[in-house]
Amino acid sequence: MILSTLMLCASVFGGAVPVANFPAGGYSGAVTLEDKVLFAGQGNLLIAYDVSEPLKPREIGRLAGFDDVRQIKVVDGFAYVVSRETGLRIADVRDPRQMRIRSLFDTVEFATGIEVAGNVAFVSERIYGVEAVDVRDKDHPRHIALRKTVESQSTVYHDGYLYSGDWGSAEITVFDARDMRSFRKLGTFGLGGFGDGVYVDGKYLYCSTGHDARHHRIATCGGDRVGAGRGLDIFDISDPASPRHVSRVDFPRFVPRDRDFWLPRVSNGTAYCCDSHNGLFAVDVREITKPAVLDRLCLPMRGKQKFPSACPSSLAIGEGCLYVMFSPGGLHVIPVNGLKPSIVHRQSVLPANADFADRYRTDDKKFHVYRPSAAGQARTAVVRGDIVYAAFGDAGLHVLKASDNGFEFLGTLPGGHHVTDCCFVGDRLVTAEGADGFALYELKGPAAFEEKARRTVTDGVRMAFWCWTTDDKSVLLSPRTRPYVVVNTDDFLAKKPLRFGVGGCMWNKYVADRAIDGRTALFGAYASFNTLDVRGKEPKLNRFKAGEVPAIAGQEGGICAFGDRFLYLSEAPKTDVYDYSVAINCYYVTPDCTFSAPVRLPAPAEDPGFKGAPRSDGRKVAVTRRATGEAAVYDFSDPLKPKLESFYRLSGRPDLAAFWHGRAIIPAGHQGLLMEKKPSAK
Repeated sequence: MILSTLMLCASVFGGAVPVANFPAGGYSGAVTLEDKVLFAGQGNLLIAYDVSEPLKPREIGRLAGFDDVRQIKVVDGFAYVVSRETGLRIADVRDPRQMRIRSLFDTVEFATGIEVAGNVAFVSERIYGVEAVDVRDKDHPRHIALRKTVESQSTVYHDGYLYSGDWGSAEITVFDARDMRSFRKLGTFGLGGFGDGVYVDGKYLYCSTGHDARHHRIATCGGDRVGAGRGLDIFDISDPASPRHVSRVDFPRFVPRDRDFWLPRVSNGTAYCCDSHNGLFAVDVREITKPAVLDRLCLPMRGKQKFPSACPSSLAIGEGCLYVMFSPGGLHVIPVNGLKPSIVHRQSVLPANADFADRYRTDDKKFHVYRPSAAGQARTAVVRGDIVYAAFGDAGLHVLKASDNGFEFLGTLPGGHHVTDCCFVGDRLVTAEGADGFALYELKGPAAFEEKARRTVTDGVRMAFWCWTTDDKSVLLSPRTRPYVVVNTDDFLAKKPLRFGVGGCMWNKYVADRAIDGRTALFGAYASFNTLDVRGKEPKLNRFKAGEVPAIAGQEGGICAFGDRFLYLSEAPKTDVYDYSVAINCYYVTPDCTFSAPVRLPAPAEDPGFKGAPRSDGRKVAVTRRATGEAAVYDFSDPLKPKLESFYRLSGRPDLAAFWHGRAIIPAGHQGLLMEKKPSAK
């Protein structure tokens, strides 16, 4: 399995011996070794193996309920598992034969990477940055703070400092994490390719890079960054605030993309590097200034002749072997003569004050604010007259009355459910309640709930996350990144099987808030624009790809109903695919998918590259940008000449807004639910 196209200095790998495949599992996988127990996660499963005989792992425990496992960290008998769309789970694995999930924590955004130091878990959350979580109480983890990076994928903690591998910006972000009261960003430094996996061995930081070159110093680039940039950068972190670049080794250029995973691990002078579908590399780092590729191992991938290998998504170093998770392909043992497990570094400095929580201050001259006493983040607000139904994630659903004086608490949804979204279908309330599924309630009063039906999780959907109104009889349900399903409320009540395949979602709420003439609109970020016709017995999806419509929005675009048309916000055409500062165009779209000419949305002076997702009351439009904590309110009285009325930099992360009597109501994450103190000027 060693490719002869690469000049190798030595033969390291002894082949790949399959241990287990997970045909029903998700598309990625993770593996970590704790003493003599190997923990492997893929899809919905966490599996424990006894590796007393290193080359013959023996399964001793299995636990379901993890969704799309990305990374695992095991510390003192507890597994911290990030599952991308569905956040962080903490499992008690002190007895691998009787593992159990202790808690599910609602992360601010997709949880892609995990590091644990003392009583603090650090979760990488892409364009939102790194979230610090208090994990002293395994049953009730609690948000501490969120610190922005360009696109965090993985982190590593070393003696008080945290290093984040940032993807699209091709850099490392360094944080001072010695004390949660002063958890702060120190700076960034560039990498040779897209940033991802990070690892510390001694005084050196090893950084896996991949996909495309972002710095033309790479010898193999040849002026074309696409497909180059794969390799390993090494830094001396003796001075954590000012890392010094020591060396770099490049891996062969590879252009096609599929599964993006880059991960380094180091033992006894050799770095082992997962390089997506480029394969697994062994790099001699004994002479740190002159790293050299020793060997390359590829696992053939059926149906992908242009791909050198199935994607090694994770690895752990064992006694005389590597444990590698391939996607697809499952868990494999790779014999390596003389290999010893990495020596666990005992941190000399652990984060202090894990009980601290950011205050998320609010400008009381501009906003009324409501925050529940229980820990949770404001995700959704639905307004019915003067009543506001607000989903607060871990803190459940709260019912409030809006007035000129702010919010009056009326009650909560009983049962302690985790609620991430809600909407009305006619007079019925539908909620998305995580592992408890979707629920439909009749209201006997503003805060008097009568549960009429519940659609619990299934093999197709394990976590209920979003829901949207399509019309007075139907609702669109979503488990966030899997296909949508349209459900008539009568079918919901009758508990007929859910039908999937209507569409797909990624990253954000890409669906209009209501249908127009029996049709709603939705899009796939960077991929498509769709209309969904719910007038007939069966919903009909009309798909339009790039080139068939004037614009395809990126992950920070959005769409909402605006009178008898949809208002679609999409980034203006880019001159450079890596330009993240481009402005936003508005398009008016009819239900039959006729686009207007673009209308430029005025950018705030404070952020010329402002973009986001809209919601409207028919005259005003509130645009929220969750990743950066920004919001703006526009006057659309003249649809061809929208005017900026207000721009806000919030301390929290705002989701889609609602309106009450012309005032924007903004669910702002851990800052709480905000309402403008007075309507913007007319």
